[in-house]
Amino acid sequence: MPVYGEYDDAFREALRPYIENLCKASGRIDCAEAFALAEKLKDENADFSRMSQNRVFENLSFRGNVIAFLKACVLYVANGCKWEPEIEEFIRWSESYDLWCKMIFFGASIAKANEVGEKSSKRGPANLLQQLPDTFTYAQAEMVRLQNDFGKKGTATMLRNWVNRHYIEKIPPKGVNADGADGKQGGKVFSIQLFSFKKLLFRSDGLDLRCFNAK
Repeated sequence: MPVYGEYDDAFREALRPYIENLCKASGRIDCAEAFALAEKLKDENADFSRMSQNRVFENLSFRGNVIAFLKACVLYVANGCKWEPEIEEFIRWSESYDLWCKMIFFGASIAKANEVGEKSSKRGPANLLQQLPDTFTYAQAEMVRLQNDFGKKGTATMLRNWVNRHYIEKIPPKGVNADGADGKQGGKVFSIQLFSFKKLLFRSDGLDLRCFNAK
């Protein structure tokens, strides 16, 4: 195993009890906290995939989540089967860094190989919802997609997805009380392009309006 850097006896002595805990481990050891964290990270990655419209990130996040879970289990055992907040902090940072590196170095190549039509930049995937004002129009959503190298074609699908996931709330055209992404009133269907939208999270005021809507 390669060793990077130089470590003195004091460092080795501080590390010794953690190594001993790993060496003594046997049988099946369950860590409920590691599993719960993996579930949270899975949901957070899925949310970011939808808001960034990046399929490559979504696919990479599946394996990244498994790696994060395994790292959390190792740290849990090394710490004498005791969970601490610092473990979660490190795992979150580690997974974010792992996915960022993969997107920077391999994202464009994977997208090209998969022929998904995605383009990648050195900035990595970006959250499109964060780039929109608290209240925005269909045209503004199209513009944000174009600025991030996506086509206009997927705008309607993206907005319907965001509405269904309660990331945004639709504002019907004036005088219309319509339900659904493409609403109906009196038998008439109103295209989603006629709606405006209100962000329920990633707002400039820092509020998460999903909490208020759930009450």
